[in-house]
Amino acid sequence: MRRRPTLACLAGAGTAPELMAEAVVALSAVARLHAFAFDDVHAPFGATATARSGQRFPPATRAAVLAADAVLLAGADEPALADVMAELDLRARVTRVRFGRANDLAVVSPLAGSGAEWSLEAAFELAERRRLALAVVGDADWEELAHHAAAVHEDVRVEFLSPKVAVPLAAFDAHRFDVVAVSVRWAEPLVEIVAAAAPARVTAHALLAEHGPALFTPAPEGGFALAGQGVVNPSSMLLAAALALEHGLGEPGAAVTLADAVSAALVDGPRTPDLLRRGRGPSTRDFTKRVLSGFQLSLRNAEFHAGRA
Repeated sequence: MRRRPTLACLAGAGTAPELMAEAVVALSAVARLHAFAFDDVHAPFGATATARSGQRFPPATRAAVLAADAVLLAGADEPALADVMAELDLRARVTRVRFGRANDLAVVSPLAGSGAEWSLEAAFELAERRRLALAVVGDADWEELAHHAAAVHEDVRVEFLSPKVAVPLAAFDAHRFDVVAVSVRWAEPLVEIVAAAAPARVTAHALLAEHGPALFTPAPEGGFALAGQGVVNPSSMLLAAALALEHGLGEPGAAVTLADAVSAALVDGPRTPDLLRRGRGPSTRDFTKRVLSGFQLSLRNAEFHAGRA
């Protein structure tokens, strides 16, 4: 019998509590559909924790984070995020970008230079679970490390691109990529380009750990002005929840169901008020309901994934 995993949920101030609520609704629904269970532990964090206890990352929250299998955080622009990251053995960042109905791009980069080899190994393993295609972008030292990793992962088709070639491709032909492994030096400009705001495009981040829980966050949205109005779009938060399913809770099938349904809602559904220039749109909860209603269409027969038993 599989152990029931634990997800630590940290919500900062502003729109973060609203977004976390939508993530929990979606996670609970997709867990029922895919017949698995998990425990979610909610702990105060950031400005909310400061208001309650005078500490932005209280000891009880730290204990909940370290005891969890994965950490889902809403409020990526909270200064306390640095405190959470400092407690975890984080090595690589996976920026996931979905655009259109089915285009799905993952950009893997080290969080520091010392994590280069570990990050490349993570990128190759991710490519093996996806389309067996990996683009390597960086300088000579990065390419040399990638050549060594490629010798171990012979089933992955590897394309070596200079940053001068890769950056324009990311801007104008991003759908040609599946997984991109990029060095620290070039990670920020490449991620900024592929994650640039556009209709039906959504981005979230997974910070992978070598030991202990990984951390999953939506893109910073700076929505303090929208807090409490129920109008902020939760798509990035829901994609972060899908990443937590895939990389944290060991539920890749459920992750695909949720991520595909988010993309479908963005492409086919009406836009929430924060994405409209004028007029009225559905509320935050209405958008989440539309995502949930699309689960049956996005559901894939992925329950017999090779490491699930």
